[in-house]
Amino acid sequence: MIYFDNAATSKNKPDVSYEAYMYYAQEIGTSPGRGSYKLGVQASRLLYQSRKTVNRFFGNPSKTNVVFTKNSTEAINLFLNGYLKKGDHVLISCYEHNAVLRPLHTLQEAEIITYSILPEEAIENPRGKLEEYIRPNTKLVAITLASNLTGQLVYNASIGALCHSKGIAVFVDASQGGGKEIVKMDRDYIDFLAFTGHKDLYAMPGVGGLCSCMPLDFPPLIQGGTGIHGEEYVNPKIYPEAYEAGTLNMPAIWSLKSSIEFIEENINSIKQTEFELTEYLIEGLLTLPHVKVYQVDKPRVSTICFNVKNISSSDVVAYLDKNDICVRGGIHCAILAHHTLGTVETGAVRVSVNYMNTKNEIARFIELLRELA
Repeated sequence: MIYFDNAATSKNKPDVSYEAYMYYAQEIGTSPGRGSYKLGVQASRLLYQSRKTVNRFFGNPSKTNVVFTKNSTEAINLFLNGYLKKGDHVLISCYEHNAVLRPLHTLQEAEIITYSILPEEAIENPRGKLEEYIRPNTKLVAITLASNLTGQLVYNASIGALCHSKGIAVFVDASQGGGKEIVKMDRDYIDFLAFTGHKDLYAMPGVGGLCSCMPLDFPPLIQGGTGIHGEEYVNPKIYPEAYEAGTLNMPAIWSLKSSIEFIEENINSIKQTEFELTEYLIEGLLTLPHVKVYQVDKPRVSTICFNVKNISSSDVVAYLDKNDICVRGGIHCAILAHHTLGTVETGAVRVSVNYMNTKNEIARFIELLRELA
């Protein structure tokens, strides 16, 4: 089986991720902040270490300002529903995932906020075109790090620099590319950043989070047990515990810490391998006259999308699946990106590799697509 759907979930992960998960599940097995016995104290220490590792990796000037969630979608909803107030205006890119679009659209439908979609030329030219979209009540610019459909890098520090010069906060969705493209909040003018563990960070599923340069100061998304101040009728106003009601997925969090450390130790070889694989993939696709490939001239991570002439994306996916190759077709929870590409009616086929894939796998993939001519 050849797995090319790493943009959805990285199926194959470094050994340290599995080992850390099993270590926590078998040797610790308790929840942090829930007991004063030795194992409970150790669990709290491992949670603290994990917070520090995440914030170091993403260049957060705070050592502990990260709220752990079950995925980036929860982190994004927590942030957008808490941070934005009535009358606020938000700018988003034309490549945002539905995890950003839908909460904002819901808030707009409720007449709480308004949002505008930045076209590609505004993203690529912040000092010119993007400025035209800023309003007096623009509070936030929310930009994905990389498109989950095309793989192209979307956020860049020039966007953040412009926003900060205008007093506008910057939120980056690093679900795609957070682990492939090194982003630093302090260097890249990022105030808030959402991430997920199971994609480019190679952690086990079930952990994501929200990094912030300052403590959050808005109501939590979920009320419940926090392990501290149990006598209070609502979540205590203590950061970050106020936003982590319920039992944290500590095995996944501990695997995240280990996988991030693996990335930090091997980032150069990972990036070089994925660059070579992606170039090889693009070169192969461009030899197929019946295949249209999108946005290959853009700086990117290792995700590509394409369509085959006169064959639906779902049929291409089914054909490849019969030949033991896993790719994804359709809309990919990215309707804005499809509007940008003009592929709303057709959808697209997405292929996403990571450093564990091989050129032989890609060659087999290209060979099968060639047979569709």
